Amino acid sequence: MKRALVLFLTGFFLCLAATLSWGQLPAGDVQQRPKPRFKVMHMKNGQALIPAIRQQSSSGTIIPLWNYSLVSPFDKLSYSGQMVGRSPFFHGYRSTVIQSYLIPVKLTFSDGTVLDPTVSNSCLGATTLSVVQNSPIFQTTDWIMNGVDVGTAQYIDAFQRADFWSDVSVAGNSFHNSLVLNTEAKVSVSVPAADGAVFPFLCNEGQIDINWWDALVENTILPSLVLKGVGPKGVPIFLFDSVEMCDPFSNGSCGILGYHNAYTPGGVLQTYGVGDFDNSGLYGGDISVLTHEVGEWMDDPLTTNPTPAWGNIGQVSGCQNNLEVGDPLTGTYFPAVTLGNFTYDPQELVFFSWFYRQSPSIGSGGAFSNNGTFSTSPPSCP
Repeated sequence: MKRALVLFLTGFFLCLAATLSWGQLPAGDVQQRPKPRFKVMHMKNGQALIPAIRQQSSSGTIIPLWNYSLVSPFDKLSYSGQMVGRSPFFHGYRSTVIQSYLIPVKLTFSDGTVLDPTVSNSCLGATTLSVVQNSPIFQTTDWIMNGVDVGTAQYIDAFQRADFWSDVSVAGNSFHNSLVLNTEAKVSVSVPAADGAVFPFLCNEGQIDINWWDALVENTILPSLVLKGVGPKGVPIFLFDSVEMCDPFSNGSCGILGYHNAYTPGGVLQTYGVGDFDNSGLYGGDISVLTHEVGEWMDDPLTTNPTPAWGNIGQVSGCQNNLEVGDPLTGTYFPAVTLGNFTYDPQELVFFSWFYRQSPSIGSGGAFSNNGTFSTSPPSCP
């Protein structure tokens, strides 16, 4: 069921005239796909709200969170933050279940084009929604990460086990952070001409303004879902079918395929994620975007976890100082995994030890990412 290379090439040559904001692909060169980008969002007044959010988590009002604090051997400074679930540093004798709400988004553009993950896609041979539902984001399989069998789990759960392997391995199969899949009815949105458009490719590729979209999420969509049970105790995950985001749409700065964010309506924390599944033939990578964003949500749910500066790697030019476990390896895939009759491409993700320059790494196999692309800590980034 995986899209074949011949299908891509056929569609590619049929669509040579397609011109997108990033420019036209050279004819026949499938290696020239543009790399996806991911937006780093920041919760407003995030640091100031942390004490209240910790109390909300302790009382069970929001998703479960655990707190960490360490001194990095790199700069001898103290760093602290919050992650989803329960701490692995108690030898991993804790398992957590988190409600997730998968929300397909039907986008209708001003030219009448509809991109809907609940409708069978001719380039996929199924609905995007069904493929994601059956993916290792929500379904379990056995995982080998850096030569270590970290157990049967969902992909992000397995990554967390590998991330803190030195601590959780002594507890056998006790440490897990798993997602319970709740699929919600699709959300239908009309895209104003000023905020989005569609371009032809193998299948259509939509573009929308990320700022317009995120304001719609926080001010309209999420409040409307409260009566349906979608709220702070779980994580809403919005699913696009072949729609990239632009910052802003007006100047064509596009190619953003996902982000995660948090805000505090009524003073209560609500986290959420947004991810595209590319059927256009432009980016590829099927669930790589969602694994990038769910992994980052798990390790940096408030978008506030600081680290020593790192950068000039992956999608990052210059320096960042945050615990975004997908950004340093954007576009780098974990080995493909087949579930049912579909072969999925999760993104490789980066370990806690890499960001804080812990050596040796506490991750599986002593590596610094879950497929060993990073074997050392990053260099300094001024």
